[in-house]
Amino acid sequence: MKNLVLLVLFPLSALASKLTAALEPIQVSEPTQALEPHALQERDCVSFISALTLQPLCCDESTHSLFWTSKLLNLGICCLLGEILDGLTCAAAPPSPSAGICSGEAVCPQKSGADLGIRYGHCYVLEALGGLYLGHDYAAKYEVQGENPGVVFRVCADNTAACNATVGALVGANDTWWMQDQMGDPASTGFGWLGGAGDLSVQDSPDAALLVAGSSICFGGRCAVCIRFPPGGAHAPCPLSPGQSHLGVSNNPNNCQSFYWQEVSCRSEK
Repeated sequence: MKNLVLLVLFPLSALASKLTAALEPIQVSEPTQALEPHALQERDCVSFISALTLQPLCCDESTHSLFWTSKLLNLGICCLLGEILDGLTCAAAPPSPSAGICSGEAVCPQKSGADLGIRYGHCYVLEALGGLYLGHDYAAKYEVQGENPGVVFRVCADNTAACNATVGALVGANDTWWMQDQMGDPASTGFGWLGGAGDLSVQDSPDAALLVAGSSICFGGRCAVCIRFPPGGAHAPCPLSPGQSHLGVSNNPNNCQSFYWQEVSCRSEK
């Protein structure tokens, strides 16, 4: 029995010696090195044991992210901020889905509270919250779930046919703009403009175009722009069939109509 006790104690003693040695500061090839005791107090870091080398390290979370592979065993891997853990390797994060031309993604603000995510001179289709697109009815009125869906609109900083002022600049959160209708009036020729009164419709003359403003909003995790027509708001002027909707001007500037703006290629005027 005495021999058995000695056999048990010897491995425990050896393991304790190894752990004591392992706790001494060492240099490894991971992004974060073991730090001196005084440095640990000065930097905001989290102690962990490397899942790769089984060495004790400190991860500075002001510049790195700590990924736990076993919280119970205090095992983890320290990666640079912005990186992800791919298996047991720090790797660059995949690019975020781009809301570029024909991506199908709704554009989002580049900086919350500063811009709307849409750009002057760029073109968009407007998806209503129900999943259908703003287009024309059988004539020139604007309608969701109309006979001619999916009008392409160009965002213009000026109401001229060229629509070439400040092209590429982001539309500011407090900006106003005009919307060039790149389908145009079916009874006319060339591009048109969003405007009119009552049920809004395509206008041939830019002088009849309505000034547009908007605010950022989100639904179901998707970015949207809620448009209105200063100094008033935007509201459906009369009832339509279920699922349909149309544009109108409201006296109340708090009223607005929300759409997901998806960028598409601009059309050439014929």
